Amino acid sequence: MGLKGFFEQIFTKKIDGKDSQEWFEQGAKEKDPAKRVECFGNVVKLKPNFAGAWNLLGNARAELGEYKEAMKCYEEALSIRPSYREALYNKENLEKKMKEAEAEAGTEAGKGE
Repeated sequence: MGLKGFFEQIFTKKIDGKDSQEWFEQGAKEKDPAKRVECFGNVVKLKPNFAGAWNLLGNARAELGEYKEAMKCYEEALSIRPSYREALYNKENLEKKMKEAEAEAGTEAGKGE
């Protein structure tokens, strides 16, 4: 192994043999939201300052109904890139969805009395 290969081993982080780009590409192709959570979760482990991956991780978590976790992902994306419109839009959309779910749960609870 040459010097280049040595430095690549040290500086190229991988999870299960895949680097952040490979995990991102796999996540982008994946239809199953649980698998997208795994893929984009690995991307943010390898590249924690990748706002786009945090946003996509939030989308996958929201699709699974994991609203609080999704909100944390959107907030992380916005802390990295405050002007990230897509993350802001997704966060606002999720806030509305959470309020609607809360109101609906309150209405349903009232019916049982």
